[in-house]
Amino acid sequence: MWTRRAFLSSAAVAVAMPAQASVESYVDLMPDFWRAYDAAQVEPDRAASLVQSFFDPNAEIYAGAGVKVDASRVAKWLPGFDPMAADVRRLTTRFPDLYAGHVRHFARAFPDFRRDQAPIYLMPSLFRFDGHLQPWRGKLPLFIGLDGVARYHGADADLSVFLDHEAFHLYQAQAMPGLSLEATTPLFAAIWQEGVATYVSSRLNPEASRLHVLLDDKPLAEAAPEAVAAGAREALARLDSTADEDQARFLSAGYKGPGPARLGYRLGFEVAERAGRHMPLRAMARLPRTPLRALMARELKVLAG
Repeated sequence: MWTRRAFLSSAAVAVAMPAQASVESYVDLMPDFWRAYDAAQVEPDRAASLVQSFFDPNAEIYAGAGVKVDASRVAKWLPGFDPMAADVRRLTTRFPDLYAGHVRHFARAFPDFRRDQAPIYLMPSLFRFDGHLQPWRGKLPLFIGLDGVARYHGADADLSVFLDHEAFHLYQAQAMPGLSLEATTPLFAAIWQEGVATYVSSRLNPEASRLHVLLDDKPLAEAAPEAVAAGAREALARLDSTADEDQARFLSAGYKGPGPARLGYRLGFEVAERAGRHMPLRAMARLPRTPLRALMARELKVLAG
């Protein structure tokens, strides 16, 4: 989700985003979306109506999230979204309480996290993502797609793991902006960032299963030791790569090939799990590039067998 948040104050939201509702420290586009969605039910061209009434007014935010929206894309999305719209509405209603609980929970572990500097946008993503981080306007916002959350985790899912995972990315970006916000991230750093966020979510949610902390990816959670070892050998050969195909091979859910997709999450999690035996969580967010690369090389060799 590293592609897998600086919060705006309510005053800043009101000035910069007058059309959206703000709830504490995130920008909530969902009330405007539901009004547009309901109004479009009686329109002959629902997709065009939604583009005109909701997506076009929020085009800048969608561009920031890397999502290109047009009527044809919305028309393809609607048949999948309509049957789950009631589930997404329930999740929209539940989200403020879920988020408030997460804020309290995360602050106990990371009291120095500056939520006022981590923008979050709550929106429909056209199934492009559940949580998506992408540098924009010199910061690292988190875009949460509630349709993606419902599709990949279920409308009744406990989202504590998901929110902790994403919030740790934001925390790490504040702690080590040079590594987290650079335009091209070497593979060793990208695998670590996803792995340590997965590990932190497991530490903050000790009752969660490995499947849940790996974001409900069953093939990844059940990958055989031989597949993990083969992936570790492959990653070792590409540690410094910034090539898109290597990033996709280890971090993209869309990867098609030998071994499970998103294997970097599993590798990074196992490296972080070993490192966490003797390193505090806050220190794990602050590992500089050179010792981090050495750690990744050493631990991946162990995993490679």
